[in-house]
Order: sequence, then C-alpha cells, then structure tokens
Amino acid sequence: MTTPQLNHALFNQALVLIREGDMRRARALGFNNEELQRLSRLRASEIESLINEFPGVARFELDHETFKAALRRIDRDQDRDGLVDHCIRHGASVQMLATFFGLTPNDCSARRTLLGVPSRQGRLPMPEESIEIDAWHRWQTISDDPSSPSASEDIRGMLVLAEEVKLPLAVIWTLIRQWTTPEQARQKSVPGEDEGQVRRAGVA
Repeated sequence: MTTPQLNHALFNQALVLIREGDMRRARALGFNNEELQRLSRLRASEIESLINEFPGVARFELDHETFKAALRRIDRDQDRDGLVDHCIRHGASVQMLATFFGLTPNDCSARRTLLGVPSRQGRLPMPEESIEIDAWHRWQTISDDPSSPSASEDIRGMLVLAEEVKLPLAVIWTLIRQWTTPEQARQKSVPGEDEGQVRRAGVA
C-alpha cells in the first residue's frame, strides 16, 4: 500500500470517528483536538489535496512493545489450544475440559469432531487394583506434592501419567482426587467414574 493510500485510510477513519463523536478514538489515531477541529472543517477536495500532495504528512510506525505483547498473547493461545487438543486425545471428560479450560459441552463436541475423537457413551471403568497401585507409585515421582489436593490441578502431570500407564485422562483425574481427597471424590459423580467401583489406592 502506498503512502497516499495509507493517508486516505487514516483521514477517512478520523472523519468517521469525528462524525460519531468518538473523539477519544480519533485522538488515539495521533491527532490532537485542534487538528481534529481543522480536519472536520476541510472540504472533500482539500482532504484529497492533503492526501495526495503532502504524502509525508502522516508517519506510520510499528508499536514494538504492543506488537510483542500481541505475539505473546498469540503464543499463549496456541499453547492453550495445543494443550486442550492433547487432553481430548487422551480421554479428558467434558467436566475436565470445563474445569481446566472453561469449555462448554458444545465446545467439547466440536473439538472432538475436528480431532476425529469419538464421543464416549456410558461411564469408564476404573482400573484393576494392580494398575492403580502402579499409577500411584508413578504419580509420586511425577508430582511435587502427590498427596496434596492441589495435585489434582496439575493437568500436565496428569497427562504424563495417562500416557505412561495407558489410562484415559478422565480416569487419572478421578484416581488422583481419590488419592488426595477421597471423601470429596466419592461424593462427586464425574464422567468416566463408576461409583460402584470407586476405591482409594492408599498405597505407600
């Protein structure tokens, strides 16, 4: 885009904001109040002259700090989206996705469809006791505080455990809540949890 084209876009946007009475946004374009008043009184032919005969009247610069902040935000969003997809592929329940990422059931369904992950029907069975014991021992090496209730918030650690012991992430989340807050876990029904099979793996 040439400089006159950029000038045209700038002045037109300023005039639109002036007509709407949004002087704050008009000033944010780089004008002061006096300049906006003068601009608002110019005829169309005078504005065209200003744009084409004085191409250097406006200078366009990149706000480096704002640009860096925008890129950081994009990186965070990409990391979050990647983590959500990873959780879905490893069997996260709708409740998990709502708790950790604020996703609605419709969001979950759409993401699963895009990833080619089929929706589950019914509850997931809990693992055999030997598998649960192995998972508990492995969790003690993954988590910094495996017996703390806050351990059930360590989504990345739970993903590692789910991958290693080959259990759905929803089951891992249920197990960790049983290990850390057994009474609370028994009272809460979550997708993938069969209350008739719930047991605590209080293994040293």
